[in-house]
Amino acid sequence: MRKSAKREERPASRIAMIGILAVVASLALIVSYRSSGLREKCRDYQQLEESLDAELKEEELRAAELSKKKDYVKTREYIIEKAREIFGLKMPDEIIVKPEN
Repeated sequence: MRKSAKREERPASRIAMIGILAVVASLALIVSYRSSGLREKCRDYQQLEESLDAELKEEELRAAELSKKKDYVKTREYIIEKAREIFGLKMPDEIIVKPEN
């Protein structure tokens, strides 16, 4: 009677082991699938970060140029230049020579 009980236990424990193995294998597949998706997202985010870093550098250069232009706009040379361009004004000691065309 004892031998028959062990024999009946073995197939049941094998079925349980196969079931556990199937669950572990399915979990491993799910984790693998999800991790590949996360790796792809990580690559996308790295590319986005690189492009945003490049854009940030461009904007910092632009800000520096605008700062220089802001300082230049406040100078006397700029005011004189714009007065000549827009209004055709001249300094009191200047002589303007125009071609006869």
